Amino acid sequence: RSQPSQTLTCNIGDVTQAVDVSWKDSAGAAVTDGAGGYTITKGSVVGNVQESTLTIAADTLKALDTASALTWKCAAKSTLYADSEISTFSDVVVTFLTYAVEAKHSEVLKDSQATISCVVSGLTKQLDTVAWEKSDGSAVTAGEGADSYKIAVGTYEAASNTQTTILTVPGGSNGADAAYNCASQNQ
Repeated sequence: RSQPSQTLTCNIGDVTQAVDVSWKDSAGAAVTDGAGGYTITKGSVVGNVQESTLTIAADTLKALDTASALTWKCAAKSTLYADSEISTFSDVVVTFLTYAVEAKHSEVLKDSQATISCVVSGLTKQLDTVAWEKSDGSAVTAGEGADSYKIAVGTYEAASNTQTTILTVPGGSNGADAAYNCASQNQ
């Protein structure tokens, strides 16, 4: 799975008019909008706060060592008072998580109920969707009766950045060897 771009936000408070925002990359070099895989959005003032964003392209991220936290920096300069100095650069620390899906292997007797779990790691929030598929690619449809599949979406665990989803296969649908895949999506 390819790594998506990442967007960092710098909140500048107590402003009544938009300020100019400067960014430095994780190596301390000045960031230029549109160069080196970076896109800067100055942002506008809403409720005396300006949110400037720095979007880092996937190819730029691939070139970085994301095994440990990296720090970008942002600073503001008044557009109202041309002679004012730029503010001190503030840290925007990024800890990278690795997204992974691990299905837990399960063996059960023929014609007996099976419970299969799938652990999704590297999350920062509850999964938007969870779906299970049969090995032929057809969707598993959950139902209400005793002879129906059951899908427990699970709960996001912030301490471990994981969520475990569980598929319960009814005994009547468990008459032969079968494989199931879990699929998840976050926006």
